[in-house]
Amino acid sequence: MKFNRWFLILVPILALIIYVSLPESQPAPARSTADSLASVESRQAKDENFRTAEDSPIPNKAQFKGLSYFPYHASWSLLFDVKRATKMGKIALQMTDGGLDSLIQFGEISANIQGKMVSLVVYQHDSGDFFIPFKDKTAPTETYGGGRYLELPLTNLKDNQLRVDFNQAFFPYCAYNSTFACPIPPKANNLNIRVEAGERNP
Repeated sequence: MKFNRWFLILVPILALIIYVSLPESQPAPARSTADSLASVESRQAKDENFRTAEDSPIPNKAQFKGLSYFPYHASWSLLFDVKRATKMGKIALQMTDGGLDSLIQFGEISANIQGKMVSLVVYQHDSGDFFIPFKDKTAPTETYGGGRYLELPLTNLKDNQLRVDFNQAFFPYCAYNSTFACPIPPKANNLNIRVEAGERNP
């Protein structure tokens, strides 16, 4: 009986000690935090590629210290309503060298940003992925005067809405090196707002 009495006393105490010593489970990072970390990793990988790749647009790789960006903000990842082109076909986009680039005109997207209705013409590559060249009010003082680009996977399109993350906006190669030719954003994609997201001037 003496053994049983001490056994009944010790078991709850041991159970409590084990429970307290267990590590607390860590909550999964919020989506915006995870996206931010993904953006940092992607930008670091791009810097390394620009620093080492043979086809890098950076003329002097030895002095390259990395690209500059606006701070990441999840609020710049937006859903746009999609209006598909009535007749999809390839059209010619003017290039910086005077040439033409042929892309599929997918249609137009629109959303309310900063209290203004914003529309963008969307193009598609032959792969199906989307291409959006645009220019906003941060150019040319804070971003490249020739505009910026967005490359979006086809999977961003769902239920007639397209997810557009301006945190991924980047400069064309001709912003770093005039020997490259790049598509010029059409006038329809000149935005009357400031897009303080994505790549910026150093």
